Amino acid sequence: MGNTWRDLERFIRAMRAPAPLSLDDAPTRDMDLYHDLDWEPARIVEVMHAWAERFHVDLGDFDVSWYVPSARMRKRDIVAAALKSPFSARAREALGGHALTLGMLEEAMKSGAWRTE
Repeated sequence: MGNTWRDLERFIRAMRAPAPLSLDDAPTRDMDLYHDLDWEPARIVEVMHAWAERFHVDLGDFDVSWYVPSARMRKRDIVAAALKSPFSARAREALGGHALTLGMLEEAMKSGAWRTE
């Protein structure tokens, strides 16, 4: 896949097309699907499955809650953790998660498999 990044960029732009705000800046490898692209966990799962199918990537045990822990939390628990987070390391950890970047997707496209850190 000589044009891996270009193919991924086109795919991401297509996934963003119906969004009210367009992706004005060129996508970069360090863009995070949750924080930078503003996709909610359900949208991330949808996009990841479409991406895996399109680029023949084995998602293995991909779990969105590893990257966005709030995906498994009730709304009231998210609000409570957010309010506690300035004072509580445990609350910050509950909201933390791990990066899920376009660069990671590109690497998986090259190897053909998703790898959790």
